[in-house]
Amino acid sequence: MPAYMLTFLRVEDAETHARDYLPGGHQALLAYGGKPLAVTEDYTVKEGAFPKGRLLLVEFPSKEAAEQYYDGPEHAPYKEILHKVAKSDMVIFDSGSMPI
Repeated sequence: MPAYMLTFLRVEDAETHARDYLPGGHQALLAYGGKPLAVTEDYTVKEGAFPKGRLLLVEFPSKEAAEQYYDGPEHAPYKEILHKVAKSDMVIFDSGSMPI
């Protein structure tokens, strides 16, 4: 069952993020079957409160694959860089089958 990682990212050091995180972090994501579906800073909040910043939606083959990516050794050095240059809110969830 597909799973998704939804992240609100607030990059504080765009140069370091682009140079030191994105190339390797993206490769680690792809290694676990991650497929970016949407990356944008252009969204409209219609209800409630959403964090400001960049919105990322990534599909994985399963929730386990998403969690393995996030906790895996390939991502670890890039996650450390990310935590130095950005703040984020993230969830991982199954596609589910509950009615809306």
